[in-house]
Amino acid sequence: MGILGYKLGNSFAARCSQFARPARAFIAQPEPRTIGLPARGQQMINGFFLFAGHIVEAPDTSIWDLESPSDFFEQELHGFSWLDHLAAEGSPRARALAKQWLWEWIERYGKGAGVGWTPQLTGRRVVRVINHALLLLIKEDAANQKAYFKVLGQQADFLASRWQAEPAGLGRFEALTGLVYCSLALEGKKRFLKSAMKNLARQSVEYINENGAIPSRNPEELMDIFTTLAWAAHAIGEAQELPLRDHLLAMERIVPSLRSLRLGDGGLVHFHGGGRGMEGRLDQSLADASISLPARVGGAMGYHRIANSGSVLIMDGGEQVLRDAGSFSALCFEFSTGRQPLIVNTGPGMLFGDEWWDASRTLLAHSGVSVAETSPSVRPSKKDVPVTPTVERSENSEFEMLASSQAGFVPVFGLKHYRSLEMSRTGLLIRGKDTVIAEGKNNRATFDTWKAQHKKSEIPFTVRFHIAPDVTLELGMRDTAVTMTTPKGEIWLLRAPKAQMSIEKSAYMQYGRLNPRAANQVVVSAAAINYEGVIEWSLTRLEA
Repeated sequence: MGILGYKLGNSFAARCSQFARPARAFIAQPEPRTIGLPARGQQMINGFFLFAGHIVEAPDTSIWDLESPSDFFEQELHGFSWLDHLAAEGSPRARALAKQWLWEWIERYGKGAGVGWTPQLTGRRVVRVINHALLLLIKEDAANQKAYFKVLGQQADFLASRWQAEPAGLGRFEALTGLVYCSLALEGKKRFLKSAMKNLARQSVEYINENGAIPSRNPEELMDIFTTLAWAAHAIGEAQELPLRDHLLAMERIVPSLRSLRLGDGGLVHFHGGGRGMEGRLDQSLADASISLPARVGGAMGYHRIANSGSVLIMDGGEQVLRDAGSFSALCFEFSTGRQPLIVNTGPGMLFGDEWWDASRTLLAHSGVSVAETSPSVRPSKKDVPVTPTVERSENSEFEMLASSQAGFVPVFGLKHYRSLEMSRTGLLIRGKDTVIAEGKNNRATFDTWKAQHKKSEIPFTVRFHIAPDVTLELGMRDTAVTMTTPKGEIWLLRAPKAQMSIEKSAYMQYGRLNPRAANQVVVSAAAINYEGVIEWSLTRLEA
């Protein structure tokens, strides 16, 4: 189905939903599990609206009267995540705005108009509207209560007819979970429950593989899918029904993967468009699910994990697909010490607009190796070209080691990247070696062609270490070492004795903030001469 058919189908089903049998009351109400950020609620009260990477300042303005800077911004509004934030803020003003904006939505869009009538946004919206029913309905007159149940009934019928139009992935899980909520909660809609549960279980089998991985390899999407499945499972259980076996088994497959993708502070690694996750959401979902399975040994979903004595290193060794919407982070890593992230990637730029989104998907936004300040990208003659790294894991009595390689630079530069990482059993020492090398006659010809075209005698390359905010840096030892001090006073020394080091500006993308956080990165520079270049480096914790 093309995008035009998708939109026309949604529009037709949304308008037909006006004739659905209205719901008149709750027969049960799932315990609220969506959580928001009080700070985001306060921002909206003060007239600052941050959605889909754009900030709109409009004091004393209805959320439905904002001038949307992008289609994604407008779609976010119709997903009603703002309702979680206002509920978390909890003041009388927040409660009044929540009610006002809901009634305005019903008045303007309740008959099937607007961009919000998609299966994903409708599923997301009804979960919030049902979760916060007490806040929304308290002291409301009969007319508003009737309108509330009528529009929920419409959306239930819309979801029943359109969930399958949503592409496989998080959107489809959200649509089906919304249908489960409506079926359980609303009078007259229980007829949808069995099929909704069956289809949710089927999607769990089809989209989440036997190792708890999903096609996008986005850790945050995996978390959001797990959270959605957990909400549905709890709602079903609270209604004295039993979630289907495949639904529950999918959650059990996901939990070890999620645990293996967390740094020491509990946040997820920044890879493939994913962020740390909204504060508290993953912990709450894991606790609610009561699945005590440990982290998957060695990593998950193509990510490789080494953890020793409170130090955690996670490297991306999975397939990279070079497509327009993809990102490239082959052999990049993040590292935490205790509960402090130290070496990070910049994170999901989509939080702050298209320009940040484009930049955040490149290799330069990750802690990895780049050649001539470039990132592998889509080539005009080929689409969806995969770059599949190789990773071998080994260990001895003193170290755990990852030996890896990736060929993303070969088409342009003829250079293959080899990376070895070693972490001591104490967790106090990491040694790295990054080599770029042109192997074979064809790759050496590519290497020579690039040099000739650019009138260079060598090809420069860099190793980047993006540093977490609040970590202070000091360059020393004739620009071959950087001292890093964490907020808790831990001191780490990053050294590259045979290369040149510099400290440059970076950024860190974080939920709930109006702008990216200022941060720094350490850039280690060298060059490939005579078809090869090497940078050796080490990261050592110093005794206090």
